Amino acid sequence: MGIQSIIKETVLSTNIGRNICHNFQAFRNPLFKSVEIETVSICNRKCTYCPNYSIQRPVGYMEEYLFYKIIDELSEIKFSGRFSPHFYGEPLLDKRIVTFITYTRNKLPNAFIKLFTNGDFLTYEFFLKLLNAGVDVFRIAQHDQQPSTTTMMNTLQKIDKKTIYKHVEYIKYFDNDTLLMNRGGLIEVKHDVKMKYCDYVSGITIDYEGNMLLCCQDYMSKYKFGNLKTERIIAVWNKDNYKSLRNKIKCGIWPLDICKVCNNL
Repeated sequence: MGIQSIIKETVLSTNIGRNICHNFQAFRNPLFKSVEIETVSICNRKCTYCPNYSIQRPVGYMEEYLFYKIIDELSEIKFSGRFSPHFYGEPLLDKRIVTFITYTRNKLPNAFIKLFTNGDFLTYEFFLKLLNAGVDVFRIAQHDQQPSTTTMMNTLQKIDKKTIYKHVEYIKYFDNDTLLMNRGGLIEVKHDVKMKYCDYVSGITIDYEGNMLLCCQDYMSKYKFGNLKTERIIAVWNKDNYKSLRNKIKCGIWPLDICKVCNNL
C-alpha cells in the first residue's frame, strides 16, 4: 500500500470515528460531573504557570444571593458530583467561605466538596472550621521550593496523619521546567503536548459575575453561554449551541480558537 493510500485511509477512519462519536454524543446529554464557582477573583500570588502572573482580571466578589441561588438550583436536581469554590482566585481570601461551604454541604449532602488553595492563609483553626463545615478534600499547592510563609507547613504539622491521608492532597511546587498546561494558550510552556480528547466540558465553570463559561481554562471569561443572575443553570446547560459544542469537543473536534491552542491534559 502506497503512502498516499495510507494517508487517505487514516484520514477517512479518523473522520468516520469523529462522526460516529459526534452522532453518539448528540443523543446523550448527561448531567455535568463537576461545578466550580468563583466567589472571589483575587489571588495573592503571581505564579509563573498561571495567567494571573501577567494578565490582570477584574477584581470582584460573587454576590451572596447569586451563590445561594446556584446552590439551591443544584439542590433541586440533587447534584452529587464534585463542587469546588474556585476559578483563578484564592478562595480563602473570601471571608464568607466557611458560611458558603456550610450552606453547600447542607443543600448538597452527597456532593464531593474539594477546596483548591495555595495554603498561605490556611491556619490550623481555619482548616478545622472548613473541615467541620463540610470540605471533603483540601488540595494544597506549595508554589515555591521554600514556602514564603510558614502558615501552611505549621498547619500540616499539627494535623494528625489519619486526617491528612483522608482529607489532604499536597502538591509540591511548580517551576518553568515542569510546566505542562498552557491555560488555553495564555502561558508559554517548554514541552507542548496537543490534546486528542478533552473532558473539561463535562463540568461547569462559573465566574464571580455569574457567567457560565466554556471551561476552567477560559481565564478571561471569553466564551459565555449564559448568566445565572437571570437564567437557570439547567436551562443554560441544555442550550442547543452549548450541547453541540460540548459534543464536538468531547470527540476531539476543536471549533473554538481557545481549544485549538490549548494543550491541557
